[in-house]
Amino acid sequence: MNITDNARKYLDSLDLDLKKPTYDYLKQICVAHLNTFPFENISKLLYFKKHNYTNFELPSFELFINNHRDFNFGGTCYTLNSNLMILLKGIGFSCYHVMLGEEHMGIIVEIENERFYVDCGAAAPIFKPVNFENDDKNISSFGKDVVNIVPVDSSRNTYNYVRYTNGKQNGKNWVFNSVKETKIEHFNEVMKRANQPNAPFMTILRCQLYQTHKHRSVSLVNNKFSIRYSSGEIDLKVLSTPEEISSVLSEEFALPKLPVTEAIEVLELLNVDIFK
Repeated sequence: MNITDNARKYLDSLDLDLKKPTYDYLKQICVAHLNTFPFENISKLLYFKKHNYTNFELPSFELFINNHRDFNFGGTCYTLNSNLMILLKGIGFSCYHVMLGEEHMGIIVEIENERFYVDCGAAAPIFKPVNFENDDKNISSFGKDVVNIVPVDSSRNTYNYVRYTNGKQNGKNWVFNSVKETKIEHFNEVMKRANQPNAPFMTILRCQLYQTHKHRSVSLVNNKFSIRYSSGEIDLKVLSTPEEISSVLSEEFALPKLPVTEAIEVLELLNVDIFK
């Protein structure tokens, strides 16, 4: 099939060729995406600064691709999953957004009359499309990080997304209707709230990336750098300066272009001290 130049660039970023829209190909995309595009709010803070600390707009498909190339940007859920769905549609998949817990953006992909849940925007180990309708014991995991999607009322297409880390619930339960398509404009209000100065990802420095070829994921939360291994082991290091953070992002994350020093300066303007 013919695809746009931007879709081709996106696939090139993922190091994938164009193939037929099958389950196996979608799984390849999920794995490649989680290993390529970081879950991070550095770009979020800089987009906020660019819009004069007041407004936020989702980066266009072209801008998203170019900013990954030029600055190693990824994003948080709205940026990552909205652009991933544009790619999926552009290469032949049938899909739509769903809203989880009145705040999170996920993707439902339909393949051969079955629905699958796809999500590369939660820093979660969802390396394959989740067959949530036919497997209520489905588990997406990496080390001691586990995500499960279970039916609340399958007759009404209602499901619950729940995540556990080290056996304890991590974050909120997100309930969603698997057949209720949510348009981008329906996320406008929640995106506006998510970009207020006191919102969760406006008061923290965050970056996470899977490196499955090394059997690990790397994570930065403010000045704390951790490596989580598929075995469940964790190495933690506390960083003392912006220069140390830049070095870690370059050497451990392999994201040398991320303008983290500028993002730290934005947080300082918002009265957030990541070293406190």
